[in-house]
Amino acid sequence: MAKKKIKITFAFTIISGLLIWLTLSGFEGEMQYSIGIKEVKAMGEAAFDQGLRVKGFLVPGTLQRSQNSLEVNFVIEDAGQEMAVRYAKVLPDTFKDGAEVLVVGKYQREGYFDAQILMAKCPSKYETGQEYDIKNYDPSQHIDELEGTN
Repeated sequence: MAKKKIKITFAFTIISGLLIWLTLSGFEGEMQYSIGIKEVKAMGEAAFDQGLRVKGFLVPGTLQRSQNSLEVNFVIEDAGQEMAVRYAKVLPDTFKDGAEVLVVGKYQREGYFDAQILMAKCPSKYETGQEYDIKNYDPSQHIDELEGTN
């Protein structure tokens, strides 16, 4: 009876360990955080030809589209540093001048980032360019607007 318990415990331990290992190894690639352009350039030779996730903002006016393919070239900026990016797939709808972007790919020795994945952050629809004084708000000032919605 004791040998049977030992065998069951041993099998359970092996299976549990295997499941934990499979789970952690599956997430290994997903756990890579994004880095800024400054960090990429500080890596020197180590930055070339390895998979990286780089964040930045699309520099307005730098988007150049190819006439014959999906390829686009643009520049991203982060903390005063700029990086040229090449991407050859369909652009997301949220990809606009000034958009926050995350590019996943490889930094090339030629000085540009060859992106295989591009994600553009959707700007908040609720951000406004002005501040409001909530403490002194008088809803009666807007009664005409509210009555017109019925």
